[in-house]
Amino acid sequence: MEKRTFGNTGLGVTVLGYGAMELRHVDEAQAERLLNAVLDAGINFIDTSPDYGRSEDLIGKFIAQRRDEYFLATKCGCTVPHTGGDDAPRHIWTGAQVRHNIEHSLRRLQTDYVDIWQVHSAEPDELAQSDVLETMLRIREEGKVRHIAVSMSGRAAGYGYGQLRPYLDGDWDAFESIQVWYSALARASEGAMAEAAQRGKGMIIRGVVRRVDPWQSLADATTKLGLDDLRVLGESAAQFLLRFALAHPGLHTTIIGTKSLEHLADNIRAVETGPLAADVLAEAKRRLDAAGVVSAS
Repeated sequence: MEKRTFGNTGLGVTVLGYGAMELRHVDEAQAERLLNAVLDAGINFIDTSPDYGRSEDLIGKFIAQRRDEYFLATKCGCTVPHTGGDDAPRHIWTGAQVRHNIEHSLRRLQTDYVDIWQVHSAEPDELAQSDVLETMLRIREEGKVRHIAVSMSGRAAGYGYGQLRPYLDGDWDAFESIQVWYSALARASEGAMAEAAQRGKGMIIRGVVRRVDPWQSLADATTKLGLDDLRVLGESAAQFLLRFALAHPGLHTTIIGTKSLEHLADNIRAVETGPLAADVLAEAKRRLDAAGVVSAS
C-alpha cells in the first residue's frame, strides 16, 4: 500500500488509515477480526480517542502485541470517564485533564507511548487561555507521546475549516499534525490543507466517504453533482470519492471508520486503483466548482 511522509515527523504512513470510532458499535469478536484485518492489509495508521466508547480498550486487547506494525493516534481534553450528567462538558481544557487523558489512554491501549496525540476539537482561544499546550510539550519530553497535534471539529464552519484557518494564522507551530474533514463533497479546507502540508504539518483527513448535507447518500450526491460518468466501470460512489481525496497532495493519510470487513476490502481496492488521473480530477473539480462546492481558500 502506498505510503506518504507524514509532514516533518518523518513517519511513513499508509494513505489509508483506520478510524477506530466504529469499534464502539461492534462486539469483541468483530473488533478482533477488524483490527487484525486492518494490519494484515498493511494499513499502519490507527486513529482513536478516549471518547469513542471501548475503542482504546479493544485496540489494547487485540493488537497491543502487534504494536510495532502501526502508528497510533489518540486524543485529549476528553472528560472520560464522563461524570456530571448530560449537561456536563464533554471536554475540559486544562493541563491536569490532558495529563489524566494520556495516563488513562496508555493503560487502555496497553502501550508505553502514542505516536500522534491530538487536542480533540478545541477552539484556539480556549487553548490560548489554558496550560494545555505547555503540558502536552512536557508529556512529549517524557516520551509518552512522540508528536503533538490538533483535530478539528466537524461541526465548525466548513466542516472544520472554521477552526483550521485560525490555527494556521495563529501562533500554533508547536502542533506537528492536523486532522480535518475533507472530501469532494466538502472542499472548504482544500487550499488550507495544501498550505498546512507545505508548512510541514502531518495531515490526517477524515470524512472522505461521509454523507454531507443536503444529499441523502453518497450515490445521490455524485449523481446530482454530475460525477457519475467519471467513475470507472464497477466503481462505487464511495470508491470514487476516496480516489478523489487521495489525489490531494496534502493528504498524508485518510482515516475511514468501518465495522464491515467487506467495506474495508472495498476501501483497499480503491486505494490500490490509485488516485484519480489528473484529467479526471480536473474535470471533477470543474463540475464541483460549477455546483458551488468549492474551496474556501
